[in-house]
Amino acid sequence: MLDRRLTYFSELERFIREWDEVCQAVVFQAAPDLENEKSFDLAIPCFQWSKVKKLPPAKISEALAAALELAKDHLGLDAVESLNAYVNIRFRSDILQRELAAREDDPLRASREALAGERIAIDFSSPNIAKPFGFGHLRSTNIGAAICRIYQSLGAEVVRINHLGDWGTQFGKLITAYKHFGNADFVKGDPINNLYALYVKFHEEEQKDPALMDEAREWFVKLEQGNEEARELWTWFRDVSFHEFKKIYDRLGVSFDYVTGESFYNELMEASVSLIESKSLLKESEGAQVVDLESYGMPPCLIRKADGSTLYATRDIATAEYRMKTFEPTKLVYVVGSEQKLHFRQVFKVLELMGYPWGERWVHVDFGLIKSDQGKMSTRKGNIILLEDVLNQAEERALQIIEEKELTKPEERRLTPAEKKEVAKLVGLGAVIFFDLKAKRTKDIIFSWEDILNFEGDTGPYLQYSYVRLGSLLERAKAESIKWSKADWPLLAVEEERDLVRHILNFPAAVEAAAKEFEPSVISHELLELAGSFNRFYMKVPILKGESDQVAGRMHLIEMTRKLLRQGLELFGIQCPDRM
Repeated sequence: MLDRRLTYFSELERFIREWDEVCQAVVFQAAPDLENEKSFDLAIPCFQWSKVKKLPPAKISEALAAALELAKDHLGLDAVESLNAYVNIRFRSDILQRELAAREDDPLRASREALAGERIAIDFSSPNIAKPFGFGHLRSTNIGAAICRIYQSLGAEVVRINHLGDWGTQFGKLITAYKHFGNADFVKGDPINNLYALYVKFHEEEQKDPALMDEAREWFVKLEQGNEEARELWTWFRDVSFHEFKKIYDRLGVSFDYVTGESFYNELMEASVSLIESKSLLKESEGAQVVDLESYGMPPCLIRKADGSTLYATRDIATAEYRMKTFEPTKLVYVVGSEQKLHFRQVFKVLELMGYPWGERWVHVDFGLIKSDQGKMSTRKGNIILLEDVLNQAEERALQIIEEKELTKPEERRLTPAEKKEVAKLVGLGAVIFFDLKAKRTKDIIFSWEDILNFEGDTGPYLQYSYVRLGSLLERAKAESIKWSKADWPLLAVEEERDLVRHILNFPAAVEAAAKEFEPSVISHELLELAGSFNRFYMKVPILKGESDQVAGRMHLIEMTRKLLRQGLELFGIQCPDRM
């Protein structure tokens, strides 16, 4: 469970620190579910002070609870309870209403300036040229785009970077395959897929003829040296590839401030290598040049191959230098798979040894793989699952479900064919994006059509449906001439109502935690909790019935919940339909 620091804790936190100078790092958590008549709003674990105070946590809990009980009125507390190692606290309703009032126009207002003044440069997506945009690329694209939106929502300046894989020996392989097995007409017929077919063909034929690999290396050296034929083919492959990538980005709602490939940094690499050499870091190893990192628990970082060609590490070192000097970010983030952990550790260490004092600003945000039932997806073997196919099938499945549900509605309330198609587009895309972002990013994901296209449970469509249900409640209230204004606040007469308020007030802290940990799944969890709390409220409470002030307050609460659900989903690039 993640720690939370909420704005309405400030007076409470100050009191605890004054109560005992040992209690400097006050940690708050969501209160445990207790089968009491009154639930609690938060819990204070007392383990954190046990070692320093040399007392059992339960004893500290009793003492802190006694102190808080005496200050209840001053702190706006309704109830305090010592329970083992925890102090559970319940705020007065007017304190929660005050917090709601401060955020009614923007439920995320409490965190809007949390990172003001920071500039974060984020390298994400970064597909390889001449290969289709596979489903595996969704992770870097989705996680990176979500982190960008999260940081921007907190007031940070964001620089979005797409670092295309447009350099390296694989282009020697592709040129070799093109000259042996392809031609211009073949590539023009279906550029990205046919280039990919040539790449797969190269690896199949290389098994029979190892000399092809030598030829591929020679072509890449020619490319680095500016050979005219190699450059023309490479430029063509690059242009047709990004044209296809752009279609996917537009569909996902993802954009970039800088789209540059590894090739952009070619002219900068010699200066980087010279600086490494001037620091006496370069050593020769079997004809290649390396930086020895054995004393740091890592294998050597290969800077230049024996044939003189450069590697990923060389280019990433030059890239980091350029970005830090050009953008001057407070953080330079790389959203790249967990398989590259060692690579980035090596690159960051070499940069440190080169004398750059930027270490704490570099962050590798790693993530797990998307695997098929047969194991890891591989572009060499050709068993890649195309993201475009996944998105298309998600939309088709969504449309089928929507059409089935429409048959159960009165004819006058049914969607038009155009509306059904638009809703299916939003729901299908939302299903795929949320499937990716709901899991903790470091976990591997098993590709499963059933999980992606499941429209029940912890899914994007469930959240979108909750949004639609909230809208329907507002429409019904207006149809019944129920009126409410900014002055109307929920009376918090039932626990389901109060629980929904807690989730609304807790959400900004979840956004801050997601930014701090580069973990979008924190927000996924909170969105599901928010929707779950609303649906429990909806099922157990007659929202549109009761005293006029009670109904008005609840409708105000429904309005805020709907606004927050939309804001939270927008952080993931998921839009909500008004009807489903």
